[in-house]
Amino acid sequence: MDVVFATETPVARFGWEENYNEVLSCEESAVRMERVNAGLPVLDTHDNRSVLKQMGRASKVWFNDKREACARLRFSQRDEAAKVFQDIVDGIITGISVGYRVFKFMREPQAGGKIPIYRAVDWMPIEISLAPVPADINSGVRAAAAEQNKVKIINFKSKRKMEEQRKDYEVVDDPVKKGDEITIDGEVYIAEEDGEVGDIIEVTPKEEPEGDRGAKPRRIRSATPPAPATPPAVDVEAIRTQATKQERDRLDAILTSTRAAKLPDAYGIELYKSKKPVEECRQTIIEKAVTGQAPAPNGSHDMRVGVEAVEKKRTAIQGAILHRVYPSVFKLENGATDYRGMTLVEMGKELLSERGVNVRGMDKMAVANLIFGRTHGSNDFPILFEAAIDKMLRADYTFVEEFWNQIARQTSVNDFRAKNLYQVESTNGMQETPEGSEIKYTSLVEGKQSIRVKSYAEGIKFTRQAFINDDLDALSIIPSRFVKDWDEIRGNLVWSLITDNVTMGDSKALFSADHKNVLTGAGSALSAASLAAAMLLFKKQTGLDGKRRIRVVPKFLIVPPELEVDARKLLTVITPANTQDVNVFANAFTIIVEPRLTNATAWYLSADPNAIDSLYYAYLQGNESLRVNNEDDFNTDSMKYAVRGDFGTAAVDFRGLVKANGAA
Repeated sequence: MDVVFATETPVARFGWEENYNEVLSCEESAVRMERVNAGLPVLDTHDNRSVLKQMGRASKVWFNDKREACARLRFSQRDEAAKVFQDIVDGIITGISVGYRVFKFMREPQAGGKIPIYRAVDWMPIEISLAPVPADINSGVRAAAAEQNKVKIINFKSKRKMEEQRKDYEVVDDPVKKGDEITIDGEVYIAEEDGEVGDIIEVTPKEEPEGDRGAKPRRIRSATPPAPATPPAVDVEAIRTQATKQERDRLDAILTSTRAAKLPDAYGIELYKSKKPVEECRQTIIEKAVTGQAPAPNGSHDMRVGVEAVEKKRTAIQGAILHRVYPSVFKLENGATDYRGMTLVEMGKELLSERGVNVRGMDKMAVANLIFGRTHGSNDFPILFEAAIDKMLRADYTFVEEFWNQIARQTSVNDFRAKNLYQVESTNGMQETPEGSEIKYTSLVEGKQSIRVKSYAEGIKFTRQAFINDDLDALSIIPSRFVKDWDEIRGNLVWSLITDNVTMGDSKALFSADHKNVLTGAGSALSAASLAAAMLLFKKQTGLDGKRRIRVVPKFLIVPPELEVDARKLLTVITPANTQDVNVFANAFTIIVEPRLTNATAWYLSADPNAIDSLYYAYLQGNESLRVNNEDDFNTDSMKYAVRGDFGTAAVDFRGLVKANGAA
């Protein structure tokens, strides 16, 4: 039967900048036809939880001169679908609704202070639904109950063999009547429906008696096939089920990025199958999204690119949740104020309603079932929480200050393989060259160390029970648990280079007699004399060739908590009575007191890591901060989020550090 699934009837919508009436532009130039060409599924009230909720499929879509989007629906022969079909014929079910995504709005101001119209000039239908109360009152089955005899019913042959061989055919030259014979690539087909020039109709192979084999068809037509249809949507869950845990993590990371970029899941699956690293896939997704953006509006038209209404609402609700969890860091902005007093269930109703779901009278349990069953607004809350967690991970918090990033230098690596870090020095330096003399060419001496990044992760779970109970404790622990844990693990890794006295590329310990950067014995206890001796060790360091003296200036005095008072006394400015009492070390160094230094007598001097290579820390390129990925867990009715960070450390050069054992 034929239906009207969209008209240009204004539908009231919410927006945090302003409320507006939404109009879907019903002309082919405004509609992305990828999913249309694949055949839009016909659902029961936008319910996509199961294939059994699919009543049929649209075999044809067109736009008439009344600026209506029309479709020809073909229904399943299952008993459930047959009952629904009979209710339509009887005039019981008449409402039709469309699920869609908007990529671009044109804003049209209205006179008299009326709310503006947002005309969707770039949108894509995703599914057609039978709906008791459609948002567009002018859409519906193309016959009312009193005009049942005018409903156009199209019956198809049900033989499995014929079903499998059915083809789409674009009518050319002359109109086609049902039953006409058409030759396509030398094969004879029968038209299953009438069609005007330009229509796409279905044809099936002609079953000829044995005696008629090879006979010429009664009517021969041009065999111009329709443009190839976009492949149907991939079954993501089937792929996830067959994948290993590591592969699922990679798949989820890629799909999160493609969905954020509004790219189809099929593209994400294509990248997943390419076996490329996640970061390389993300870069590809960014480039794809940028090149695929619609051109910016121009001219004098009052036009602006808009965001789909449900995305605006989701972002506003996210802002309200963040403010509720951590008000001192996240302020209420834009439309978030409209949701500050709502419970999570009430917020869920708002999002479901924006998706076209009738939530009137729906209790907490029913809302939770829809949210955690991933139906209708299937991605709204998982995406909303993921974005909220991501913002919380990146926010500025006031914790106990860490100093490891002051004594080490940052770099980045492309993957998880060891990366070589080189130090290069010339052996000759600049020398006088008398007129006519030959220039002496220097040779380079390389020192090679390596650094490797590893992954660190922990998870957080938001349950269905917490949603119903309006409990956000799971999110409130993120700053105090995840962010502090990330600071702590990075600090542990950097400071362990010093406390563990790591072995370097030359097979010698970082602090060793061979490296000439250790003070031992009675004279190594923290004092003015030992500070002077430590500074002398810096001044005696040579280049990589072991010959030429280099200039290394210590900047940090690093002590355990037990030596903090002594260190501050040594560096305090005093007013001396005579020159011999002058404190030559007053404000000479920046003091770092580090609790991870468990040796109560040992202390260190460190140069600025940007002045001389010393300690290094590295992130995976593009991932300097923590990141979060949503992981569906249907079995336990929860939303699971994995928080990950990639980090590595290395001691590259010993000449920027001196250790004093501090033995009494």
